[in-house]
This record gives sequence, C-alpha cells and structure tokens, in this order.
Amino acid sequence: MRIFLIYIILLLNVVFLKNLTLHDYDNPSANHILDTDIPHDNPNLLILVGMLGGIEFYDISSPETLNHLDNLTLSSGGGGGGTKPNCIIAAGDYAYVTTNQGLGVINISNPSNPQYLGIVSGTNGYIFENLDIYGNTLAVSAHEDGVLLFDISNPSNPDYFNVIPSENAWAVLLSMQSTLYIADESILKLWSLQEGGILVNSVELSNSIKDLKEFNYHIYVALGSDGVAVLNNSFEVVASYNTSAMANRIDLLDDGKIVVSDWDDIEVLEFNGDDLTLVGFKNTTRRTMAVSTKDNFIYSGEWASLQVFEYGLIEGPDVDLSSYELNYPYVENGNSYTMSLDVTNNGNSSLNIIDAYTTNSEFSYTQLYDLSPGETQSIDITYTANAMNASGSYRIYSNDPDEFEVMCETNGNINGANIGDAAPDFNLPIIANGTGTFRLSDHLGEIVVLAFFAPN
Repeated sequence: MRIFLIYIILLLNVVFLKNLTLHDYDNPSANHILDTDIPHDNPNLLILVGMLGGIEFYDISSPETLNHLDNLTLSSGGGGGGTKPNCIIAAGDYAYVTTNQGLGVINISNPSNPQYLGIVSGTNGYIFENLDIYGNTLAVSAHEDGVLLFDISNPSNPDYFNVIPSENAWAVLLSMQSTLYIADESILKLWSLQEGGILVNSVELSNSIKDLKEFNYHIYVALGSDGVAVLNNSFEVVASYNTSAMANRIDLLDDGKIVVSDWDDIEVLEFNGDDLTLVGFKNTTRRTMAVSTKDNFIYSGEWASLQVFEYGLIEGPDVDLSSYELNYPYVENGNSYTMSLDVTNNGNSSLNIIDAYTTNSEFSYTQLYDLSPGETQSIDITYTANAMNASGSYRIYSNDPDEFEVMCETNGNINGANIGDAAPDFNLPIIANGTGTFRLSDHLGEIVVLAFFAPN
C-alpha cells in the first residue's frame, strides 16, 4: 500500500506540475501587440503584429531563440492617416494584414526586408478582424459586414469574389477549400462555400467566440471569460475548461494540446476525448493577447513584449507569482495597508530561496521560505505611507534555472488617482448616443463606467 501511495503522488506531480520553461524574451519596437503568426509553409518565420510600432519579423530556425530580422511600419493608405495593423496571416511569399485602413498586402519573400504593397482596393471602408487562408481562398472577418472572400491565386492582388453574411464576425477558419467556420459573436456557424454559400450548421455558445482551431475531427473554441470549449462534428460541446482570465487566442502543439493566450498567463490544455485538463501554465501578467506554436515551443505575444517558452515536464524548480504588480489604495501618512502575493513552485524539485526583499523601505514583508514542488506560500507586503510616489519592487532570487530573479512592482500613493480615491468631477461633451454634456457629479449614487478607446 505504501508503494502504491508513492506512485500516486509521483503521478500527480507528473500530471499537474508540467509547466513552461522560459528560453528567450524581447521588447520589440512594436507594442499593443495583438497577433502572431508562424506560416504553415515557413515554420522558421515568426511574425508579430503591434497596433502601434508596426510588424516584427523573427527567424526561429533555432526555436528557443528570437533572432530579430526586421520591423516594418505600414505607410498611410486607404482613407489616409496612420495605418494600424491588427491581425495577420501568411502563406508563400505574401502576408495579409487587417488594418484600420483596410486589407494590406506584404511581400515577405525576403523577411529581412519585407515590402508593404498597400491596401487592397475597395477594402478601406470595413472594420476587419481575424483572417484565414486555405489554398487560394482568403477569408476576412468584417464584423457586421460579414466574411469577405478573396481569390489569391494572384497573391499580390487579392480579388474579392463573395461575402458570407453575419451579425458580428470576429474569427474565421477555412477547414477545406469549400468549408468555412465563422465565429459570429457567440454563435459558431458552418458554411459550405459551394453554390455561393450554404449555411450547414450553427450552435450558440456561452460567450463571444474569439478564436477557432480544428484538430482530429474536433473544433476548439476560445470563449473569452468562459475559457475554452471543444465541439465535435455535430456541433455538440463535448468538453470545456474555464481558464483563469480571458481566453483570447489559441494554437495547437504537434500532439493537439491547446495553448491559450489568457490575458495574464499562458495555459496548456489537453483533451482526452472526454475532458479538458490543465497540463501547463505560466503567469506572464503582461496582457498576453496572442500565441503561436512550433513543435513544443510557445511564442507568447504580450502587450509590449514577446517570450519563448518550451512545454514539457520541469525537472527542476519553477517559480510563479500570482501578480507582478501590487497597486495600493491611498494610505494616509503614518498608516499602513497590507496586500498579499502568492509565490508558487510549479516545478518538480525544491525551490530554494536565496534572497527576497523590497527595494523601498516603505514596504515591509513577511519571510519567504523554500517551497516544495507544488507548494504555494502567501507573502504579506505592507505599505506604510510617509510620502507620495512610493514605488519599488519585491524581488526574489532563487535556484529556478530559467528565472533566477523575479520581481513584483509595488506602488503606493502615486501622483494621480489611487484605488479607492474619490473620482474628480468632470464635464465633457457627448459625442455619441446623445447630445449635450456629461457631468459626473450629476450622477451621484449611480454606477458610472468609463470606457476608453483608442481612435483609429
């Protein structure tokens, strides 16, 4: 019986403590990163799209290393003004990118010197999102304008030939030359493209669909705050997993494991035919918006950075933090406020703490001890205010082989709005959904949500 229990414990470690090894990191010129792509016919090329700062190209022939080739900034096009890219897909010598000015075409025959060919005629009036290629067909989701189909047999000059209607198309997947999946808000639709387009099947899911992938006769669906769902060919949900934050994009490892860009982390899920199980995890806390895979390597496209992880069993220790930033509410001078930070060892050997401390004396902390595999310790970090703009970090040095140093920023009493502060009154003109002005003080006792959007 004792031998059997030991075996079960070891098996649990193998199943639940699989993780991601960090190999490389880059802060490219591009930021507001929204998409990544590794072309199926060129697995040594990684393309990264930033809404600001352009498009980055990397040689990943050594998959653990990011060899930067070039940055391409799109010139003005379509209706004028700056051209901001969104989503991209590449095949052969060409890449197609959705932008605020329309559908753009890039010659990538030399990825060290890619050439932007401009906007496809007639596309500058659309709001485009995700896109996909199969053979000579390019499908581009255009929200309420449906899914636009282009013939790219002449790849430098896509030729529009049809539109498939939708209420709000976010993502598309061309399964075969004549089969199209559409993420139409929360409804997954299957269209046959024969005879101009025939709706074959549809199902309403629990949340808006962000991304689609197909593997082994199943459809994998990213559902934002509802995680990931798996559907069979009959459009029945056969498994689901509620990820920790917001499943935005998904890609697949060679064996079909699902890699999820989940806002503040990367999660790896395994579908066994009945259930989805979490088998890999790494907290990035950097607004992970996009993900691409090659072999067992994962390229995490974050808001202003790019990281390379390798999926597999971690034999050594592996440190993870529950947050990489602690922002304290306003604290009167002389008073204190405590927040907690969870430190976890997701590896398979002991995490030995070499040192752990804060860089600003206004932040005190409880002691962090060595952690066994799978163990989590909660650290209390207390801010005692005596000045404005108390910023610093809590730093941990350990025997983690790929992250010798990790840190969590600590911010107290910043100049500006702090958590818990009374909102300053303002009076602004109403520019949509009404006329006149909006004064915050006219809405005392009401819940007011301010949503900020960057203009195109």
